[in-house]
Amino acid sequence: MSEHSQAHPAIRAEPDVIATPRIVAVGVASLVVFFLASLVTIQAMYRKRAEILPDGPPAWPAEIGARKIGIVEQRIFGLAVEPADAKRAQLARLHSWGWVDRKAGVAHMPIEEAMERVARGERP
Repeated sequence: MSEHSQAHPAIRAEPDVIATPRIVAVGVASLVVFFLASLVTIQAMYRKRAEILPDGPPAWPAEIGARKIGIVEQRIFGLAVEPADAKRAQLARLHSWGWVDRKAGVAHMPIEEAMERVARGERP
């Protein structure tokens, strides 16, 4: 017999079986280890917090609720209406009569009238 005509031993494939119980056991064990590690970490955090803050959490800072802290606006800029209110107050002052300093006799007048007087050459 020639070399090519020899019978080859049967080649067997592995069975297509998934070891489901083993996979489930590894998953459950992983979840148990994760849960226990989480509990240990939480306990350690509470112990550390008790060491650092024996009297409980610190009081709220006095700046909480302030419109500005330093130069930083703390509210949502779209809700900040003070600039619009200030602009309305300035426009109202520009279009009205009133005292600047009553004792010194200094008053302010509507801007349109003041511009007309300056255009005519009148000076205060």
